[in-house]
Amino acid sequence: MVLTGSFVSNAQPGGGFGGQMDPEQIAKFRADDMKQTVKLTDDQYKKVVDLYKAEMENMMKMFESGGMPDMGEMQKQREEQNKKLQAILTKDQFTAWTKHEEERMQQMMNGGGFGGPGPR
Repeated sequence: MVLTGSFVSNAQPGGGFGGQMDPEQIAKFRADDMKQTVKLTDDQYKKVVDLYKAEMENMMKMFESGGMPDMGEMQKQREEQNKKLQAILTKDQFTAWTKHEEERMQQMMNGGGFGGPGPR
């Protein structure tokens, strides 16, 4: 779910930490990144937007309770999300997306921050 936080931050206009966007805007932002990275079909794109929108709505509910969500529960949800993505994407697309996500996490760990997608 750490990646979810990076996308939430990225989804702000200008890539900053400004005003909050709604779950559908965040879902489209994330799906746009995926579409560019792994060349989604229109049908896949719609399914990914729906998946990410539902995930963001769920995440917002978890954070509305005031405290930090249970990390075990968040990991479980991330695993469920990956299973759903595997059902939407081809094997090659899922592999490429996973690699992209790992590279993005590595960039953030190396002080790259939560900025937009880097050079491709």
